[in-house]
Amino acid sequence: MRASGPDGVHVVAHDAVTGAIRWSSAPVPEPEGDLDSTVFVTTDGGREYAVLATTGAGEDNGVDKPARSTHLYVYGTDSSGPVTAEREISLPVAVGDYWAQSDGRVFLENGDGVTVVRVADGSMTSYPEDDGELRPPKDCPHAIGSCTDRVNVVAMTANGPLVQGFQAFWVPGGWISDDVVPAGASPNEGFRNVEIVASPDGEAILAGWPTEDPTEWLWALHDGATGRVRGSVVCDLDSAAHGPSGLTPVVSGRFLVAGFAAFDLRTGQGQCFAETAGRRAIELTAVAADGTAYGTAGSEDTPVSVSLSTGRATPLPDGTTIPDGVAAGSAYLGTATNGGESILVFPPA
Repeated sequence: MRASGPDGVHVVAHDAVTGAIRWSSAPVPEPEGDLDSTVFVTTDGGREYAVLATTGAGEDNGVDKPARSTHLYVYGTDSSGPVTAEREISLPVAVGDYWAQSDGRVFLENGDGVTVVRVADGSMTSYPEDDGELRPPKDCPHAIGSCTDRVNVVAMTANGPLVQGFQAFWVPGGWISDDVVPAGASPNEGFRNVEIVASPDGEAILAGWPTEDPTEWLWALHDGATGRVRGSVVCDLDSAAHGPSGLTPVVSGRFLVAGFAAFDLRTGQGQCFAETAGRRAIELTAVAADGTAYGTAGSEDTPVSVSLSTGRATPLPDGTTIPDGVAAGSAYLGTATNGGESILVFPPA
């Protein structure tokens, strides 16, 4: 977890079952006017890393414009005791957004493009918005505009960057979504854009496709190497999300949940937990590696657990707090205390 103190920010690693501190990093400075800082966990070459990311501006002396910068501090999660970063990776920009894949890559978006960092060795590859190497593998004109409008890199596959364009996505020199449209999808339906929701590992890609029904989307799981559809499910859009880009998927082991939809990443099977004639809508927000998902049902936000193996939803006792995540069999949730932000961990009974 990320922790703050008078000397800056640092990472504290706790045992998921006992809560004991396994290791703690030395503080690193937070830039003045800090825009953001967060912690990612990712694995490369069989080793797991924790990455503390900070971005913001330097000191303002009233004359010179503060220098904007982003820093990644990389730690091995197999550390013990007090530790310092194994490497610090710096970029002379303030990042607007960053995210990580589970394969050791961190993505930094700064408005002019995306930089991909391998945390194991600090190597970086930048993809400017107008990079000719990001062009689609074939022409893809539309009635209005072209798929090359608003191009950006959103993930990395084994065959290169995964690119989101206008009403299409592709791997340069490989495949394009125009050739792998799922049955039931209508990619050029009005102003709704087929969008990549996320790729947790570069191997599986979750995308949202428009259908002829404006209240529904078709969620499809694509293979990162070939683009082929591994599974799909038609499901209402969570009313709190504005298109596929409004969803934040959660992955644990072989399972992924996003809004009302859930997928088995191994089999490709998709399930929809939108409202039916006999059941209220269930918004899924956490999932365990055994396929037990957690969320809330209906307008009263009734806490529920869902077995993704059977599709059965079970209401939980009144007052149950839904976990923010599940790891090593333990449920955890963030909470504000008088001492700041903390994490409460509940080991299995």
